[in-house]
Amino acid sequence: MKRLLILIILLIPIYSIYASDGWETFYEKNNNGTPRYAETIAYFQKLADKSPLVHIEEFGKSAAGRSLKLVIISADQAFSPDLAKITGKPVILVENCIHPGESEGKDACMMLARDMAIYNKYPDILDSAILLIIPILNTDGHEQFGRYNRINQNGPEEMGWRVTATRLNLNRDFMKADTPEMRACLRLFDQWHPHLFVDTHTTDGQDFQYDLSYNIDVHPDFGGELSTWAQNIFLPDVLPLVESKGHLIGPYAGLIDKKDASKGLSSGVWPPRLSNPYVTLRNRAGFLIETHALKPYPIRVQATYDLIWSILDHVSRHPAELLTAVAQEDSSCREPIRPGELFPFTFRLTDKSVPMVYHGYSVETQFGPVANEDYFVYHQTPKDVQTMFFNDVKPSFSVTIPYGYLIPACWHDVIEILSLHGLEMETLHGSATDSFEVYRFKKVSFGSTPYEGRHRVSYQTIPSRERLTVSSDYVYVPAAQQFRKILLHLLEPQAPDALLRWGFFNTIFEEKEYFEQYIMEPMAQRMMDKNPQLKAEFLTKLRTDSTFAADSHQRLQFFYKRSPYWDPNLNRYPVLRVINPLKASIITGD
Repeated sequence: MKRLLILIILLIPIYSIYASDGWETFYEKNNNGTPRYAETIAYFQKLADKSPLVHIEEFGKSAAGRSLKLVIISADQAFSPDLAKITGKPVILVENCIHPGESEGKDACMMLARDMAIYNKYPDILDSAILLIIPILNTDGHEQFGRYNRINQNGPEEMGWRVTATRLNLNRDFMKADTPEMRACLRLFDQWHPHLFVDTHTTDGQDFQYDLSYNIDVHPDFGGELSTWAQNIFLPDVLPLVESKGHLIGPYAGLIDKKDASKGLSSGVWPPRLSNPYVTLRNRAGFLIETHALKPYPIRVQATYDLIWSILDHVSRHPAELLTAVAQEDSSCREPIRPGELFPFTFRLTDKSVPMVYHGYSVETQFGPVANEDYFVYHQTPKDVQTMFFNDVKPSFSVTIPYGYLIPACWHDVIEILSLHGLEMETLHGSATDSFEVYRFKKVSFGSTPYEGRHRVSYQTIPSRERLTVSSDYVYVPAAQQFRKILLHLLEPQAPDALLRWGFFNTIFEEKEYFEQYIMEPMAQRMMDKNPQLKAEFLTKLRTDSTFAADSHQRLQFFYKRSPYWDPNLNRYPVLRVINPLKASIITGD
């Protein structure tokens, strides 16, 4: 509360100036309010009409037809990707309201854009960088406005709803791209290739003293040069800048034991369905801002403003380091595949930790008779605990990188998703016969309830090699390309957000032909008569598997699976792993 009072006292003279000249934002007028979609966009349009530094344009439509807006702030008036590239400056994209109830970033960006474009504050930033702002990504959810959309949150008075008009969470959609909003966002990424991406959020969970928490990948096995840059150059400069503005900031991490902070906090590598790990796999820096939902809204907005400013200030002073890290990672992904080269998909935390002080609050447990269990009660008494932060990881599952993948051209939805992610593809010219790696699956199961509109698939993989002839009915996707990491995560079945897991290939798990008992029974008898070994195998299974023995269909299915009528493509992945380099003439047609 003391920090809030100091903040309000400091800001009163500034707000008075803005009010006198008409540039006060809705938030500044209302202190605990955030504007609707129309007023938000109108404010940015007013900035664009007044300042030659600001341009606003549409980059897509929401499911309900609302315009998705991009605000570009550039001292060079580099209002297109081509012009931005000519400047040689890093491009920073700040995305807001992917979860519209978490609106601090939107209000902070309105003030920041005004301060830069109208009041000429921070000119050094625009001398060295180009700023892109998405004021509201989830426009439909934003307009499901109300007082009761965020039960755990302390303001603003009214806010938007978490998910889209079709009830999908955009921050789980970066890989599968089911929504028009995310498809527009991916096209935006592919046009602008922003070097640094900032996603603004609000979190709840355990209560603590921190105004802000953050995440950016610092694991080189996952993010390569960008993660090394984040750990060694970016964070050591940005975090003290934020703290110099009077904020406590800590890593976005979970307590290992919610009852005892001294046992440590942990983070690790996140799946790429989420924004900042997805951007990291695109060889760009992805930064997550999380204010705490229980802090008063003015503190959260100001903290977000100060953190975004600190990020921009750092990049403006050290643009070359970011540009170099991006270029090195892009170049590395374009290099030819080395035989036996491994790529890690999942990671485990190690026992290695670094010491830290956790700035929490005193907490006690009370019995809740409704839930019939204890729950936490936080007191606003600071409690600093010496503890450890566990964020060191080692790969837990890797695969050998193929030279590329061959996808039957009939899988249009899959090919469209690859294209949205900016992946390069070629249709084969002529035909080639070679050995390819193929995945088959066993123990296939589907989620009992939907997750983000899809029943995710679980399975065990059985790799094998098959000699096949491929021709122009296949699309070739080489692994040696800029977005190699995205490609591998989309097409390798074991990846956490593989398209196969999201249900893009579900028909391969469906049996399409069936037998009649009056056909299969005599055929099974003939098969046993001709093959004593098969008969012995069947009799052994009858003795050892009571469930099988009691099921007449399973008994006949045993023989159907071993007959020439069995579907060879059931539970078989149609995507081929290319393990020998394809002839250039097959790819180019020369």
